[in-house]
Amino acid sequence: MGGKRFAVSAAFLFFGIGAGTLVPRVPALKESLHLSDGQVGLAFLAYAVGAVAGAIVSRFVLSRGAAWWVRVGTVAMSAALITPALAPAFGLLALAFFLGGLCAGFLDVLENAQAAEIERDSGRPMINGFHGFWSFGAIIGSIGAALAATAGLTPLVHFSVVAVVIVVGSAPLLSGLPDTRAAAAGMLPSGTTRWGIGTAVGAVAAIALLGILVESGGADWSAIYLRDFGHTGQGVAAIGYAAFAVAMTVVRFLADRLTARTGPGLVAGLGALVAAAGIGLAIAEPAPLVAIAGFALAGAGSAVMVPLAFSAAANLGRTGTALSVVMMTGYAGSIIGPFLIGATADRVGLRTALAIPLAAAVAVLAVTAGMRPLGRRPGIAAGIAR
Repeated sequence: MGGKRFAVSAAFLFFGIGAGTLVPRVPALKESLHLSDGQVGLAFLAYAVGAVAGAIVSRFVLSRGAAWWVRVGTVAMSAALITPALAPAFGLLALAFFLGGLCAGFLDVLENAQAAEIERDSGRPMINGFHGFWSFGAIIGSIGAALAATAGLTPLVHFSVVAVVIVVGSAPLLSGLPDTRAAAAGMLPSGTTRWGIGTAVGAVAAIALLGILVESGGADWSAIYLRDFGHTGQGVAAIGYAAFAVAMTVVRFLADRLTARTGPGLVAGLGALVAAAGIGLAIAEPAPLVAIAGFALAGAGSAVMVPLAFSAAANLGRTGTALSVVMMTGYAGSIIGPFLIGATADRVGLRTALAIPLAAAVAVLAVTAGMRPLGRRPGIAAGIAR
């Protein structure tokens, strides 16, 4: 168990490093290609569409065993990381983001299936801890991005170095990955009807969609918001994403204990409340210190919503279909979010557009408040399916 847990944690870590490397350098890509906020939103949209496609593909390879595919997917993700820096125009940048999203969606389903299997075998909440390693990787990537931006390194040089580090570093650490081939159906009570199963999947999918929309609002736009409204340089702007990622990491490493004592529904609702407060603070006052504190709160609150939804989905059916459906729906939040935020920002400004992830956080709070029972094991979905 220990070796498998270590390997899955390492897989999440390297996955996070890739994500944390790309997002803070988006302002540099935006400036070099002379993009509008709307075009940046479309690039993130292409990434999200790719992620949905990757989640669909992963559903068909899971039955063959996840271990080999996660190792190959990690190498492919590293190669895809370089492609945005090679794009000479917006169209090719969007294609590069699509490829990156394809790798991300593929890895996301497989790694979460592996994490859920280890969590089931251990008999205690562990999913937030695994996602904590993803967030820790994002911190490493974002700090590296801030240093690279401050040092004046081009995105191409920066991305190439990180890609090599991920490929070389991950090779020995992922050798112990579990060869997960299915999900489980242990969360729902025996005798649950199809309507109950469908309702449970729908509610969990809604939390995933809204939760990812909240995450993308803080993670994707924090650097641009600080630069445009806080009037900071690229190095300080990258700190906004770093603060978001640090807060998310700390909470994820602590949240499993709280989940074990209370329940996933209560923890998800509390996270939504904190995220809403953080985004509201950043909107109210864009001064760098205040806005960075707001994005940190947004990271802390959004830390738990998506992992808990994915964990619930992995226990709603043995074939893994529920997990794929929930993750695809979740990525729809990444499709809807960038388009809405980018298009709204072009018309009324990014500051006003951040009301969209704020509303999503409030919606998660409303969904979790309507669950029966709220916040007791066996999970989020079980309270709805009954």
